[in-house]
Amino acid sequence: MQQRGVNNHVNLVLFLLGTIFTFACFYSSMTVLPLYVNELGGTEFDTGVQITLYYIASVLLRFYFGPLSDRKGRKLPLMIGAFVFATSSLLFVFCDTILEVTLARLYQAVGLAAFFSSGGSLIADLAPAKRIGLYVSLFRMSTVTALLTGPFLAMLVIDIYHYSTWFIISTILGFLSLLFISLVKAPPLENEGEEEFLGKFVTVLKEKATHQVLYGISLVSLSYGLLLTFVVLFIVQDGKIANPGLYFTYFSIVSLAGTFLSGNLSDRIGRPAIVWPAITLLGIGVGMLYFVPQMPALLWVSSVLAGIGYSASMASLAAWLVEVVSAEHRGTAVAMQESTIDISIGIASFIFGWVSGFTGMGGAFALIGGFVFLSALVKMWSFCQAARHKS
Repeated sequence: MQQRGVNNHVNLVLFLLGTIFTFACFYSSMTVLPLYVNELGGTEFDTGVQITLYYIASVLLRFYFGPLSDRKGRKLPLMIGAFVFATSSLLFVFCDTILEVTLARLYQAVGLAAFFSSGGSLIADLAPAKRIGLYVSLFRMSTVTALLTGPFLAMLVIDIYHYSTWFIISTILGFLSLLFISLVKAPPLENEGEEEFLGKFVTVLKEKATHQVLYGISLVSLSYGLLLTFVVLFIVQDGKIANPGLYFTYFSIVSLAGTFLSGNLSDRIGRPAIVWPAITLLGIGVGMLYFVPQMPALLWVSSVLAGIGYSASMASLAAWLVEVVSAEHRGTAVAMQESTIDISIGIASFIFGWVSGFTGMGGAFALIGGFVFLSALVKMWSFCQAARHKS
């Protein structure tokens, strides 16, 4: 049963505020920790290994938290996730070695698995049936707002003070998120059921429509993970941009518009018509980083293209996924979505760290960006052919 009226709007606002603070912790850690590992004497390979372990742990944990949100409700995993992001940020204050940072990140993986598995499910529960795209867009806009502010403020604080100062601020943000989430009254589940945890994943995978959605999500995550993990380090090493966090500022500004417009538009013309063209733009934005050392202005072109491509595709893909599964399997489906994201980011980070040892980071961006562009182009051509046959 879905809540209506003022109370539903209040719950929506509280949830979105909690999401902004949690994602600010997440995004800042993704951009700051590679630099922190580098300061501790680590290499790009060390960062790649750390990120890979982080996402492997979150994938495994999501096998528990995704079905849990379908059986026990969305709020419990959300509160666990907010608490873990707050306390893991505090742990980073005391980490002086790469091993300690890695162990703290493995703990943070609990928060990643718990919060991300339930967030997309709750927003779909709150949404009216014909406005899922809009509500998913609002949810994603809150994450983009966190990306817009988190890395930029983190780099600003670190430049003026130190890493530990930002970790303390991130801890405060995490506890603010926990406060807002605790005030949310989540709609009750209509069909909790007693289906086994793994059985829920099997049920979702039997829906053939989910395969295409998850493929699109993997392409987007492949690109996005590289940007989130390595682009700041790439800019710092190039040394021509004073505040590398500005890349995500421009990225996020265009993402706010792209997310909102794509969610509404995909409600009207269909999800595939938005998804595949948007992913081609993302691939171009990633590959363009190869030319940045020679033409620094292209950094901002890359940021804009990647921001539009990422935001438009992910908003439509997220709405597409919750539409093709039943309401009682939304938590599991979103867990599968997030696991696909994590696996793609983890694998891509490891491959990027390895390939960049031979080609440099610019070459690795070009190779992976080209792969994403061509893959999406093939899917876009197939979609156009199918639409032509139907007409």
